[in-house]
Amino acid sequence: MLLDGAFTALLLMSGVSAVIVPPPTNVAVSCQNLKVTVSWEYSQQQPETSFRVHIKGATGESEKETTVHQYDLTPFIWAYEERYMDNFFVTVTAVQGGNQSEAVQSETFSFNYLKPTVRRCELDFPHVTLNVKEATVTFRNPLHFYSELKQADKPDDASFKFYVSSKHGDVANDCTVKEENCRCDISFPEGVDKCVSLRGMLFDGIGVNQVMFRQTGDICESNEAGVHVITLVVLLSLTAFIIIVITILICKAKAWTMETPSLPKPLQPDLRERDLRYDIVSDTDISAVGLTVKKKPLICSEEENYPAKNLQHCSSDFQPPYSSSMDRGLLEGRNQELEAVALISEGHRTDEDSADDSEKTECVSINLEEEEEERSPYDSPHVLQVDMGDGDMATGYTSS
Repeated sequence: MLLDGAFTALLLMSGVSAVIVPPPTNVAVSCQNLKVTVSWEYSQQQPETSFRVHIKGATGESEKETTVHQYDLTPFIWAYEERYMDNFFVTVTAVQGGNQSEAVQSETFSFNYLKPTVRRCELDFPHVTLNVKEATVTFRNPLHFYSELKQADKPDDASFKFYVSSKHGDVANDCTVKEENCRCDISFPEGVDKCVSLRGMLFDGIGVNQVMFRQTGDICESNEAGVHVITLVVLLSLTAFIIIVITILICKAKAWTMETPSLPKPLQPDLRERDLRYDIVSDTDISAVGLTVKKKPLICSEEENYPAKNLQHCSSDFQPPYSSSMDRGLLEGRNQELEAVALISEGHRTDEDSADDSEKTECVSINLEEEEEERSPYDSPHVLQVDMGDGDMATGYTSS
């Protein structure tokens, strides 16, 4: 009895521990063209919680484990032709440590139009081109357009069958796995809209199982032309914008890297090395001097009735205040000139003339003395008188 009670308690504890791990909820399969995913929700996520995903079909099954709330089933379904023609369902189980929840199953799904399933998956048509002038409809073969179908293992006799519908009627055509593009020739009667729509299906090698493609909307030449024009305008605008931005960036980069030319230095003398109160004087130019030798009479002041024989005495007594030996030489020359004039006039004049000449001589001497006293050394003429010795005087001229 004790053993039976312990076994019963162990069973109850195992049942309680199994109920503690809650199962996932809202397990659903999504078909977005060729991409197939399964997702679920879980409210009591723990750090060690993981999920076991089990996909099963008539051609095989697979089980994977993940810690997120979705799983991609695309690689498993599009592995080969028999599998993507099959139907499937998925179960998801929550796992925490050594415990797990009950498995939750999704609805059945398939791409095969003939398989009985809850969810039917379809593929999208590739881009279709309508050329009214050539009366053709062209598009890429889905067996080459989709990488999953192109890489899937399939027989060479697999084909794609499609229908081109218009107001004029339906035109059926097909293309094999060897053709990269599908083409159909059509015709439009006068007065009808030149528009078409397409639907199609992918057949297996035996021509029984088929994958459905969604029917397209109306495809018209005007719409195609409008789409091309809009695309061209957008591309041109984008190109122009990019060119403008690149040009602005290049100009700014050049402006940043270009060195600013330095301004010319002002033409000013170096004021630190001289006194601003004085001007710079250039070196004195030395000019050549020309000399002319001639006799000069003595200039002196005579009193009235002064005898001619006393002129020499006057010349020696009369010493006007000159500042240089050059000025004294000039005065002696002028005295010699007056002495000669006095000697000449002494033999021809009368007593009245003597009196007049005495006054004139005195006036000349006085005026000459006043002129020499008032004249500044800077007002001296450029004529130079040089004493050559023995009473001979030389007159010099400077070039400036």
